[in-house]
Amino acid sequence: HGDSLYRLKMLKKAALGRMCTAVKKLGPSLSFLDEVRKHLGRLPSINPFDRTLILTGFPNVGKSSFINNISNANVDVQPYPFTTQSLFVGHTEYNYIRWQVLDTPGILDHSLEERNTIEMQAITALAHLKACIMFFMDISETCGYPLDTQISLFESIKPLFTNKPVIIVLTKTDLLKPEDLEKSFTTKIQALNVPIVSMSNITGEGVSEVKDQACKILLDYRMAQKVDTLAKGSKILKQEEEF
Repeated sequence: HGDSLYRLKMLKKAALGRMCTAVKKLGPSLSFLDEVRKHLGRLPSINPFDRTLILTGFPNVGKSSFINNISNANVDVQPYPFTTQSLFVGHTEYNYIRWQVLDTPGILDHSLEERNTIEMQAITALAHLKACIMFFMDISETCGYPLDTQISLFESIKPLFTNKPVIIVLTKTDLLKPEDLEKSFTTKIQALNVPIVSMSNITGEGVSEVKDQACKILLDYRMAQKVDTLAKGSKILKQEEEF
């Protein structure tokens, strides 16, 4: 609409000025979106369709050492809690199939509202990923949390395990053998009514067996689900034919 070169330049200058003003007004929103983009870029690549093992439990109970032992992950391990502050993904093999292993930050035994961002990452993974849940318990209590408290945590987050296979892993057996546990603790753990395995990350005793057991439990669970789905489908078809 300009009738001269000067007029065109002025219109261009006014248009650029308006664009800059609009961008300036949206500055806080654009900065927030940029932070979200950076955060998403730092998140691990998790395939929700892969066969997955999720490691959970109190801080410093041996989850990171286990994922380092069985997979190609290289998670930092330190003798203090909350070393793992985000989700870590490793990969391992079982029956010539690639498996996804997910190390979650430690969870403390308190209400959902009191849990911080680090703990909520673990809660989200437990609630939304179809996987075998491996709950780690340090029977030596060197993690700083009594066994009673660890059992209480399992019971408090158990609703997140609905429709998922669960296995309890007793760790640090190089410091205390499961058979040396007080009878009351043994009874409480058995009363949780889930498969129980034991291992030591230091000596390596039982590590491969624990991985194999967890993978087998997930495969059996998936097979049972497929059989159940096929049975329901056959029943519906039969009813339709009779109708």
